[in-house]
Amino acid sequence: MTHAGDDADQTWCISEVDIFRDLNDLEMDAIAAAAPMKTHSAGELLYTPTQPSEVLFILKRGRVRVRVFRVSAEGRALTTAIISPGTIFGEMVLLGQRMYDNFAEALEDVTVCVMSRSDVHRFLLSDARISARITEILGRRLADLEQRLSDSVFKSVPQRIAPLC
Repeated sequence: MTHAGDDADQTWCISEVDIFRDLNDLEMDAIAAAAPMKTHSAGELLYTPTQPSEVLFILKRGRVRVRVFRVSAEGRALTTAIISPGTIFGEMVLLGQRMYDNFAEALEDVTVCVMSRSDVHRFLLSDARISARITEILGRRLADLEQRLSDSVFKSVPQRIAPLC
């Protein structure tokens, strides 16, 4: 379901996202116009392997609750990321990666700003400032995943859950 917010509300999606931190008002307005807001209910899938996303999502509201996960042949789910407000996701397909096994599920009611592939290329990937920040985000996510993989292989169960307590 799409909701048209006022201009200030729409610009929030852009102004609160770190990758856009040094854009001027005109640049932010242009990006905000290209990223309409949509709401999704808790439990709703934003994308699935059978309906892969060709858009970039910017999470506006949802209290750290969009999850990207994979499901094994046995039906076990692996959560690969929990996305918090002000964060982008869904970018991997736009950058040429294949994410055939991925799902994104709203764990509570969420509001996202959605940008098409062509607008991502026109507004984001063509701007060196933004491209560099997207690269930084992807690098951090890769490092986090590598650390989680390493922990799952080399640490005992008590060692893995100790930081959670």
